[in-house]
Amino acid sequence: MNTPVVHLSHVRFGSDKKPVLEHLSLEVGAGHFMGIIGPNGAGKSTLLSIIAGLIKPDAGHIDLFGKCLNKRTRRKLQRDLGYLHQVQSKLPDIPLRVRDVVAMGLSSYNTSLFQGLFNDKSNEQEKITHALDLVEMTAHQTSDFRRLSGGQQQRVRLARALVRQPKLLLLDEPSAALDSRHQEKLYQLLRKLCDEQDMTVLMVEHDIAAITSYVDSVACLNKNIHYHAKKGDTIPDEVWREMYGDHVNIVAHDASCIGCAPVSHKPPHEHHHD
Repeated sequence: MNTPVVHLSHVRFGSDKKPVLEHLSLEVGAGHFMGIIGPNGAGKSTLLSIIAGLIKPDAGHIDLFGKCLNKRTRRKLQRDLGYLHQVQSKLPDIPLRVRDVVAMGLSSYNTSLFQGLFNDKSNEQEKITHALDLVEMTAHQTSDFRRLSGGQQQRVRLARALVRQPKLLLLDEPSAALDSRHQEKLYQLLRKLCDEQDMTVLMVEHDIAAITSYVDSVACLNKNIHYHAKKGDTIPDEVWREMYGDHVNIVAHDASCIGCAPVSHKPPHEHHHD
């Protein structure tokens, strides 16, 4: 059996009275594209930060690429990891070219970037150009990042997460600020990276219907994983109630929808969850 890229065992974070994550175990293999859904406050962003080594859990064990994630190994393991945070509402007013923002995702990046030292590293420049090409932002590489639209900035952030060509990619609501056409292109790109480069992708998203034809599985998270739906699975009604309450039902757009109830079960008052 192949070594999983991500292996979490009984992870807990937060106080006993107000746990953010509790008794969470998860295993994800190479080339797997997982969608993570759950209500606000479910611990989705916290889970990604823990896997990225940015937050230390209060209990539990984490392996990445078959090695224990700890203070000693964290920096080395992070070289094979890309992470796209949630969009920040306010950006620092610092003049940066788009290329410079993407360069921040490289392991070799440091403050010497502003002294022009990156200009002598052709292999680094090739990685930056390739990452920008993946998100269709090559034409803007010398533009001021602050002057871009919200959707363009998000695509540059994605390029920053991709520039080191990671084995594991963590995405926190990557479709935020993207129009429907670029959302579709994003999911297509991620599917291609999983299939052709064996990249593992864990992606937090709210709209299960939008991602279901691209992901391999959907993890239902609310403090712990209530259900992990593979293709062909239907998430039980009680799982939806545990996560969102009695007033929400998920209805499939078609038969391929992972985790959704069959269309024939839809009464007049049901609606889609976004």
